[in-house]
Amino acid sequence: MATHNYNEVDILYTLMSYVNVSSSQDMYYTIAHTILTHLEKIPDISINDLADLCYTSPATISRFCKDLNCKNFASFKHEMAISLEIARDEIHVDPHDYTEIIKQPQYLVDKMYQETIASLQLVHQSINIHSIDQICHMIYNAKKVHMIGYQFNKIISNDFQMKMLKLKKFVYAFVERGDEIQRLDMIDEDSLVIIITVRARKQFMAPLLEKIHEHNPQILLITMNKEFQNDLIDFTYCIDGTESDYTESSMQGTINFLSLLNLIYVRYGLLYRK
Repeated sequence: MATHNYNEVDILYTLMSYVNVSSSQDMYYTIAHTILTHLEKIPDISINDLADLCYTSPATISRFCKDLNCKNFASFKHEMAISLEIARDEIHVDPHDYTEIIKQPQYLVDKMYQETIASLQLVHQSINIHSIDQICHMIYNAKKVHMIGYQFNKIISNDFQMKMLKLKKFVYAFVERGDEIQRLDMIDEDSLVIIITVRARKQFMAPLLEKIHEHNPQILLITMNKEFQNDLIDFTYCIDGTESDYTESSMQGTINFLSLLNLIYVRYGLLYRK
């Protein structure tokens, strides 16, 4: 599988976040919405033409790109081109599966749910309740808790944030690409930073961990990658489980993480409810 910069694989999610959380009167909403509804034009469009489409100025488009953590409009177009190239091969079942699905569409239903159930069973078998208690203890003792997740894991983080709030423990969930960099001043030595990532790719994780470590928090990594190691992490919790190989998006991994965080939430509530 090809490797990419987090900016490149996450940029579509960030654009959607502008549309989902911004006012329709906000110019950045308009720009994001225009880009998402004209995806086929973006790799070749000029900054002036995009500005015309959005009824704004090239200078505003440049500021928007920088808000996306892109150096300039050319950098933004480069990231978009890579993201769209990945998306072209988003669904790629092998020839045998494709033939079976064409012959009998129910085959796809059985395949996906059987894989999901099998992956969750592996997670179930790998979970150590003492490690779950250790995670709960870290969360309970931290004055500030920050969660970092990419793509669908942002949604999982937001769900965990709401559940923990009901237990009177506030958790900050970074929701937009770049937030973890832009808001590092919120992190300090009294903080616990929880990073959830299915694959924990070294080239992505190393620079992020270095920036976070400068603020001296505790760092907890939750992942399915048993090979990833970094001395800056205080506690790494790995779960078993499989991930689909017929899409670039996480399938079983996100469900595995959702089930794990639900377990942490319930266990925390039983241990520390007030």
